[in-house]
Amino acid sequence: MKEHIRIAGFDDGPFSFGDERCIFAGVLMRMPGTVEGISLSSVEVDGTDSSLRISEMLEREGWNRLAHAAMVDGASMGGFNLVDTDEIVERTGVPAMTVTHERPDMNSIRDAMKGHFQDWEERFDWLKSRELHEVEVHEGKIFISFSGMGLPDAKALVRKAIVHGLTPEPVRLAHMIARAVVKHA
Repeated sequence: MKEHIRIAGFDDGPFSFGDERCIFAGVLMRMPGTVEGISLSSVEVDGTDSSLRISEMLEREGWNRLAHAAMVDGASMGGFNLVDTDEIVERTGVPAMTVTHERPDMNSIRDAMKGHFQDWEERFDWLKSRELHEVEVHEGKIFISFSGMGLPDAKALVRKAIVHGLTPEPVRLAHMIARAVVKHA
């Protein structure tokens, strides 16, 4: 794997469940630490458009021609707006993954969805079908789900993207930017 690969990271900002939309940020980084692009968009809170909006940002910014991968913090944005990495790969050709620090508590997720959505079974079954892989990194472990690449490449990308701690740097910066935009809007 090249030393200075580009990775696009995405994360949403804070929101309230009464909000219609949620801001999210995207950051394109040349690893290990050069920011090459920052962009903003939004998704529907508890909607179904997160994969489309991430794909649109990748294409609008031209990152689909530059990024070796797209990384999203968690399996959803804006509440339960689930991120379909297969859809991102299909739309953009960019391998995609979700990253999280903890193995999700699927019983709690099911219960939350059940009380909130009419289509909860479909959403939960889809989420449950996503294979989650544990990856050992410098300071512990994280969990990933991915599309468009094999497990060895996915693990190598995550390890290359982590500069400090457990969060890939492009995702960490996207989180900070989205939070700042919402806080100071």
